[in-house]
Amino acid sequence: MLEAHRATSFRSRWEVRQDGAPLLVLEKKGWRSGVEYALDGATYEVRSTWTGSRYTLTSGDSELAQAHRIGRKHWSVSTPDGEFHFRRRSVWKADQEWVASADAPSVLGGIRRTGTWRGDAEARLPGMSTPLAVFVLAVVLLMWEQAAAAATGGAASS
Repeated sequence: MLEAHRATSFRSRWEVRQDGAPLLVLEKKGWRSGVEYALDGATYEVRSTWTGSRYTLTSGDSELAQAHRIGRKHWSVSTPDGEFHFRRRSVWKADQEWVASADAPSVLGGIRRTGTWRGDAEARLPGMSTPLAVFVLAVVLLMWEQAAAAATGGAASS
């Protein structure tokens, strides 16, 4: 299990733990929606398109995964090893479920909020490689942050 705890309310920086032990820090760099992190001696970068509807995971010059249709009820992650499907748990909750297919009744795992105000989260993605699980967690954290910013911006302009 991965846990992400927002380090500060003023910056997009999360401390990630795996089974209670410190694993890495996800830190947003610059104005774009994305984070960088180091894991097992490798450096990873999560980048989004300007609309935030697609994210890529890269390490060096290699693209390792792509997340598509971010922010929709159903979205997916493509890797050279296969495709992973996710869906929003309900209209009222931002929690994400990992499912075998978009219409699968059973849930394989998921990501849920553990802190409303700080943006903390917990990811249960059994059997998924750690770099890919961190990517999925980062995508969800950034998606939630983008949705909160849009909601705040919409309220401010009213």
